[in-house]
Amino acid sequence: MIDSAAIREALTAIADEAPGPERIRANLTGRTRRHRQRRLVLRLAGTGVAAAAVGLGGLGTVRLLDRPRTGFPEISDGPGGGWLEVALHQHPTWLPPGHGQSQLRVLVSGKEAPVVARQWERPGTADARTPIVALTVGWHESLDADRPTGRTQDVDVAGVAGQLVRGPEIPDAAQDVHVIWQPPGEPQLILTVLGDDTVEQRANVALRIARSTRPDPRHVRVGPRPGWLPIGLAGRPWQLFVHHEGADWRQLVSVTGGDGRQLMVLSGPGAHAGLLNQQAARPVRVLGSDGWHVPENGHLFFTLPDGVAVFVGLDAPIAAEPSGGAPETVPLAELVRIAEEFDFGPWPEMSWVGSR
Repeated sequence: MIDSAAIREALTAIADEAPGPERIRANLTGRTRRHRQRRLVLRLAGTGVAAAAVGLGGLGTVRLLDRPRTGFPEISDGPGGGWLEVALHQHPTWLPPGHGQSQLRVLVSGKEAPVVARQWERPGTADARTPIVALTVGWHESLDADRPTGRTQDVDVAGVAGQLVRGPEIPDAAQDVHVIWQPPGEPQLILTVLGDDTVEQRANVALRIARSTRPDPRHVRVGPRPGWLPIGLAGRPWQLFVHHEGADWRQLVSVTGGDGRQLMVLSGPGAHAGLLNQQAARPVRVLGSDGWHVPENGHLFFTLPDGVAVFVGLDAPIAAEPSGGAPETVPLAELVRIAEEFDFGPWPEMSWVGSR
């Protein structure tokens, strides 16, 4: 048997410091097998503020000008670039001491990217009481179910009317704090702070960061994109997350159908580590290379010619899952077609890691 718990832990490690994970974990309690792979995206998108993107041409000088000596590693990366250019719009000019950028996210709908988000934290999460900060610019209806909720308070954000939202109180968990506002002529902004200090302290930090935001003329570029997708996933908005694990980048494309069925394509140097149990896998050829297929979970593993390891995970169709007994498996041909028609793009440019 493949260790599904190990796979979930390895995937969610990408988002361990995303704002508000406690609320998402609570919501996921008791859900069925088909929701397990959704945990990463739900945790990241749950508060509308976790991060991702790729191909950060235009941000390459940030490290030289703006990167604090906070212990973030130098990430193995590439030239960046990609098919879709996304404006950053806004950037905080004040952050808690020692914070550096750790994650990026872009939500893509058709040929547009209505949401871009970034996250800042301390490296290695050495201080659990230090706030995690995330800024989401823009919104999309696919995120409506996870819009920040809780007790609200009207606030002034540098002359713009906004709302301070104190998230739902969860036993034995930190309460997340959000500031939501929309400058004239700009997309909506959501600033989130998560930490183990008091909610009032987090509220003060969130307001200070929100009031420090200024226009940001820079752009990011999206490199990868799905090709062929099965019915129910084709044409759906999808999210691209980029993070780092040690000195290696991790890139995740996630597509969720209207019924909750999800596809996840995780790639990066060494991305198979901790995910593949060969005792449950069968050899298969993908893109001319040797790979592994785990039939019971709809998982596919292979390595691209440039050394980038790829994991493809696809839920079985929701309607095909019986009320009792083992669920229907995903056809291997479907997984292989997704992999072979997927555009992985260039290696992402990662010089933004650790910048403020």
